[in-house]
Amino acid sequence: MGTEQDKCIEKSIDVNDVEQNLERVLKESKGAPIAVLKDCSPLYYCVPADTYAAMLEAIEVSEMEKLRARIHQLGLEVFGDEETFKSWMKKPAIALEGKSPELMMATKEGIQQVSDLLGKIDHGFIF
Repeated sequence: MGTEQDKCIEKSIDVNDVEQNLERVLKESKGAPIAVLKDCSPLYYCVPADTYAAMLEAIEVSEMEKLRARIHQLGLEVFGDEETFKSWMKKPAIALEGKSPELMMATKEGIQQVSDLLGKIDHGFIF
């Protein structure tokens, strides 16, 4: 092994040995990721379920942070300054069924609705 990903792998097993030796390798790995190799190259990476769930959560958090940053940038472009944008974010909006944009920022769908609303405001529709 030699790639950046491989540095995190302490155990590996050849794909041809999975059926016979998987249980032993899992036990020996003590919860660490396992590389499943074919011709000495990683084919799959096996990680414990809780590690996988944490990885998915970290990706989700990262995506949400990027989306929120994009909304912030768009808001500054639409409203011209931080104070006006922050004030708008706190006010209920008819287009958001009476909810504030700030409240809507908790989900991807809500962020998309806020983005759509900012786009409409930017194009002259006032809500």
